Amino acid sequence: QPLDSNYRISERHKYPPNITGNNRNMNFTAGLLKKELLLSNALLSLNASFHGGEDFTNDVFLHQSGELERLLLLTIKEPTTIALTVMYSLSFVVGFIGNLMAIRMLACQKSKRMQSISATRSLLINLAVCDLMVVCICMPITLGHTIYTAWIYGDLLCRAVPFIQAMSVSASVLSLTVISVNRYYSVHSPLNSLSYFTQKKIYITIVCVWILSSAICAPLLFMIKLDVIHLIDITVPICRELWPQARLKQVYNVLLFVALYCIPVTFNLIISFLTGRKLWRASQHFADFDPHSQAMHASHLKMRKKIAKVVVTLVLLFAVSWLPLYVADILIDREVHPPHWVLQTRPFVQWLGLTNSSLNPICYCFLGDLSRYHQRMLTVLRSSSSLKLRNLSGDKVPLFLIGVPTTARWCLSKASQRR
Repeated sequence: QPLDSNYRISERHKYPPNITGNNRNMNFTAGLLKKELLLSNALLSLNASFHGGEDFTNDVFLHQSGELERLLLLTIKEPTTIALTVMYSLSFVVGFIGNLMAIRMLACQKSKRMQSISATRSLLINLAVCDLMVVCICMPITLGHTIYTAWIYGDLLCRAVPFIQAMSVSASVLSLTVISVNRYYSVHSPLNSLSYFTQKKIYITIVCVWILSSAICAPLLFMIKLDVIHLIDITVPICRELWPQARLKQVYNVLLFVALYCIPVTFNLIISFLTGRKLWRASQHFADFDPHSQAMHASHLKMRKKIAKVVVTLVLLFAVSWLPLYVADILIDREVHPPHWVLQTRPFVQWLGLTNSSLNPICYCFLGDLSRYHQRMLTVLRSSSSLKLRNLSGDKVPLFLIGVPTTARWCLSKASQRR
């Protein structure tokens, strides 16, 4: 019998879900409506061939040779795919090199004297590890799935890739939250910060972050499965979410949006504001100190301000990068027939979310002075006994002001000369 030219993919497979930064899956990504149109045109061509006679053999050969399958599933020549390939390639190179350099820089610089900064460094290393997982696992497979829309990576990666991506994003935002709390206490209550954020407690906190992230994203391991759809004589493997009820999927996605985006981002911005306000008001409380103490305070305060700026930048980058993808996925989940523009832009907002893992190491570059800062402080601390700091002023130097970089030694020498 002639093929039906009005053939359409069943409603069950028309809008299969995708891998998302917040939740889930890996199915058809780009141009779902385009694929349906290509399928319709191909079937119309085959149908005409059945009635055309002389071209029938050529079309059957086309079908049997796999050309039709490549026409429907291979998107490498589409402008959207070409653009995404270039974008993902750049993000991968920047993210891979940047996160490796960040981990090396942060891991090699240790300071037992500056415990609050050491705690922040450990948390930043954990954040860089999360980003490196996204760059090395999620980016290549997402790009490969964009180029060839059938899922060819097996059931294990079908479940693992969405889970790893969601878990890494969850661990990232929770790590940012712990960093914000750490900086808040180091500014508002330095003595309590030393007891709250010991290195052992930081390691325990990092383990708890990963356990909590795994628990939050665990449903994905069971709800995402490898499935197949049949197009003419072509069997197409897809990776999709199979929830008992569509309502459960919507509720889970909204809960993820609230728990892993709205609450952490709002909390981090508020606590970062309180930390920044305390830091920028701190300088006026030391106007009566001697020049040496003022110089040490200015240097220490400058480093704390630098770290605070980095934390705020990381939070804002996370918020801007992931919000479009959350919104797009919520719109797709709520609509039986999602708007065309949402389906067309979703691959790009997914790239934006994943690229957050490549942008974070750029923020660590602002901590480049951290290494030089500690080298200078260690030099001063070694020579502090010979300088006799206690004899330079009748006032005692506060404990949290001990340590001064090279930029403050000029003030110290001038003060000693005057005396």
